[in-house]
Amino acid sequence: MARVKTDIIINAFALLESKIKLYSHLNLQDINIHLENILRDILNIIYSDRQFINLNTEEGNFASIDLGDNINDIALQVTSTTTPKKVRETISKYKDEYNYKKVIMLFGKIDKPKRTITFDTEIDGRFEFEEWDFSMLIEKINDCKSHEIDQIQQILINEVIPKVTSNLKTEDDSATKLWDNLEQKDIRNFKDKLLDVNSNIRDARIEMYCREIASGKVELSNYSEREISAMKYRVFEICQKELLDFCDENEKKELSHIEINKLITDYTEQAYIVIEERTKDYSYPFKNKDTLKKIVLALIDECYLSFDEKGIYV
Repeated sequence: MARVKTDIIINAFALLESKIKLYSHLNLQDINIHLENILRDILNIIYSDRQFINLNTEEGNFASIDLGDNINDIALQVTSTTTPKKVRETISKYKDEYNYKKVIMLFGKIDKPKRTITFDTEIDGRFEFEEWDFSMLIEKINDCKSHEIDQIQQILINEVIPKVTSNLKTEDDSATKLWDNLEQKDIRNFKDKLLDVNSNIRDARIEMYCREIASGKVELSNYSEREISAMKYRVFEICQKELLDFCDENEKKELSHIEINKLITDYTEQAYIVIEERTKDYSYPFKNKDTLKKIVLALIDECYLSFDEKGIYV
C-alpha cells in the first residue's frame, strides 16, 4: 500500500475504534449498525468471489451473526466486546442450520486480546472459528490489488473521515427551513400506500419493508435532526419530480412488487444524484445509497411520498 493510502486507511480505523469505545462507554450501540455496513462493503472487495450481506436486514432471525456471504462459507459477528463470555454466548447462540463453514468474531478494536484459552469445547467441530481485529483487516486490505485498495479507501473517506471534516462546508439551512414548513398531506402510512397499489401484496413483504423502516429510524437517529431534515427536504423535492413522471407514464392502478421496488430504487438513485451534486457546496452527514434509501422509506412512511397520485404535492 502506498504511504498516503496507508495513512488514510489506518486513520479511519483508528477513528472508528475511538468512536466505538466512546459510544460503548455511553451505552449507545447505534454505531454498530453503521459499522456493519462499512465492513460489509469492505469485505465484498477483499473477497470478490462472494457477496456479503448484512443479515440484520434480512427476513430471518440470525442470532449471533451479523454478516454472511452468499456461498455459506464465512459468517461474522461485529462487536466491540472481547470477553470470553461474549465469545461463548456467540457460539452457543449460533444455529446449526446457518451452515457456515467459518465463524469470525470481528472486534471493533485495533488489537484483539491475547487468549490463554480456546473455545474448542463450545464449537465441538461444527465450524472453524477465528477472532479478528482491525489490524488483521488492514493486513488483508494490504494484500488487495491497487484498484481494490483505492475502492476501500474511498469507502472509508465517504463513511468515516467526513465526520471530522464536514464542518468545513456550510449546512443546508434553507432546506431545513423548507422542511420545517412542509405539510404532511398524504396521511396514509407505508402499509396503506402499499395496499393501495397492490391489494394482494404478501404480509411477509410488508413486514420486510416495516423492518427496513425501523432499522432506518435507528440508523438515522445517529445524526442530528437538523442534518436529517435538510437531507429529507432535498430528497423529497427530487423524488416528487420522479413520482410525477412515474404517474404521468403509468396508467395502471395496480403495481407488482417488482414495480414497487423499482420505484423505490429510482427514488434512491435520484436522491443520490441530488445529494452528490449539492455536497460540492453543502455538508451532509452521509451520501451512500443504503442510508439514502432509508430516508426514502422514511419519507414514504411519514406522509411525504408514495407510489401513486395521492402522494403528489400541488
